[in-house]
Formats: sequence, structure tokens, C-alpha cells
Amino acid sequence: MTPEQFQHLLKRYRQGSCSPEERKFIEKWYASIGSRSEPSVDPKEEDALKNRYWKNVNAHIQSQKPDRRRIITLWPAVGVAASIAMAITAGVLLLSAPKSEVSSNHLTIISPENREFENSTAAPKNISLPDGSNIILQPGGKVRYHTASDRSNREVFLEGEAFFDVKRDVLRPFLVHSQEVTTKVLGTSFTVKAERDAKSITVSVKTGKVSVYTHRGSSGPSAKSTETILTPNQQIVYNRHEHKVARMLVENPQAIVSAEEIRKWHFEDAPVMEIFHALEKVYGVNIEFDAKTLSGCTLTTSISDESIYNRLDIICKAIGTTYTVEETKIVVRGSGCN
Repeated sequence: MTPEQFQHLLKRYRQGSCSPEERKFIEKWYASIGSRSEPSVDPKEEDALKNRYWKNVNAHIQSQKPDRRRIITLWPAVGVAASIAMAITAGVLLLSAPKSEVSSNHLTIISPENREFENSTAAPKNISLPDGSNIILQPGGKVRYHTASDRSNREVFLEGEAFFDVKRDVLRPFLVHSQEVTTKVLGTSFTVKAERDAKSITVSVKTGKVSVYTHRGSSGPSAKSTETILTPNQQIVYNRHEHKVARMLVENPQAIVSAEEIRKWHFEDAPVMEIFHALEKVYGVNIEFDAKTLSGCTLTTSISDESIYNRLDIICKAIGTTYTVEETKIVVRGSGCN
């Protein structure tokens, strides 16, 4: 088998015209070499490698070249040549891949358009998707995703915990299926925690807006699904046994504006209501208070990179109020400064 014949076999595989035996053989070979399709070795080194191996293939075939009395022995020789041809291409791709990816990634090629990645290491793993989105998969997690670019949706099936940074595409929604919960976005960043035997599934949003659908069973969202809209620093916890959804703030809300912008927020004897509005903008969190009660309260302060709760502790102590977290909002109560 020449390199041209080998390429022709791969072409027939892509077109779906090869035999079941050829398809099985190619898929087994493809699974063994990982997902890299663009070798990064020097072209001269690649050509030299191919020429060296092909010379060995030809020598092997010539040594077993049959005569008319042994014509039946030709096919084993060609089979060996085909196997070596596959090994050559696999060798080139493996040599071109970084050692860390070859040794640590656990990627399974389910079909030409489907990949499954399982993180069996003790550290988070980064996965770059074909559309430019990115996944950070936590240890023990598993994702399955489609690579075809002509699908109406971008879909990922998750088991475990992962952070998603999704490239925006208004024409192709991004869906994360995690058992009884489906998360739908156009372009944002969020975390899904869906362990197989856990009592609950959690979706928390870092940036953008997320639609979360809960449904009984794992068949995916339907007309009967319950939709919950989440914005930055919000999360839902879905109780799988009671089929109930709890919407709340994340444990430690993060700033949604740049550190440079935060440093500009400095207040000199400013109305405390103005400071609360600034905190709402920085963290994307609704702070509820009685404007009439707090109308006489002023404060000199700044908004640092401390947590929102540290800031609120200081402000509320200074003006004689308290606060509580109720679902996705913070409620400030007290007699105020009058």
C-alpha cells in the first residue's frame, strides 16, 4: 500500500464507502493516536520519517513478493503493509504532539464527529473545543462533545464538575446536558457540578446570562421543563430527589468589572445609598434597602478588592444596620442614621 492508497482509504472512510472491516480498522487506529490533526513537526523531518518508514514497507513487501504458485500469500503481505502504513501516520502525529498531551489526556474517539474526555488525573484539565470555547474539567469528570460545525446546536454532555468559557455565537446555542439539568447559553462563563450519585446538581454563573432547564429523567428539556434565568454571581441547586430548584447567590460573589475600574470607586462623605448602588454595579447583585430610612446616612470609604460581604460588614456597622442574604438579593435593615 502506497501513501496515496492509504490516503484514498481514509477518503473513502470519510465518505462512508469503505467496508465494515476497513472502518473498524481505521477507527481503532484513529483512537490510538488521539485527536491531533495538524502535525507541528518540521516538514522536512516529517518527510524524512515517512520516506524512511515507507522504504522499510517496500523492502518488507519485496521480501514476501509472491510468484504465481504462491499468489495467495500476497494479501497477508499487503495487510502488513497497511498496518505499517497506519503506524507511520500515527507515529508522525504522536511525534508532533506535546509529550504532556500524549501521556495525560484520556480522549476517546467515539466517531469522527464525537469525542469523550475523562479526567482521571488529580489536577484540572483544559479542553479546547472546535468552536473556540474552553472547558476546565475537574478530576473525575467526563465530557462528551460533538465536533461538527454544521449542527444547529453546540452540545456537551457532562458528568462531574467543569467550568465553561463559551465563545459567543447567537446562531448556535451552547447546551450542557448534566443528567436532569440542561444549561443553555449563547456565550458566557459558568460552572456546572453534576456528580453521578450526588443528591443535587449546581449551576453557577460567572459572566453573562444563562438559561437552566430542569427536567425529570435524562431525556433533555421539553415543553414541561422548568426554566430558570441566572445572571452573574447567581446559581441554582437542583434537588434530584425532591425535584425542586433553589435559586440563590453563589457563596463568594466575584467582581464583574475590572480591578482598574474598582479602584476608581472612592467616596468622600457620600450618601450610603450611592455606595450600595456602586456595590450592585461591581458585583451584579441586587441590594435592597429603605431609601427613606437611610437618606441621612453618609460615609467616606472606597471599594477595594475585598469580598462584598466584608464591605457590607464595615458599612452596616458604621451606619447601624444589618444585612441578610435572601435568595439572589441582599437585604439591608435597620433604623438608619436619623
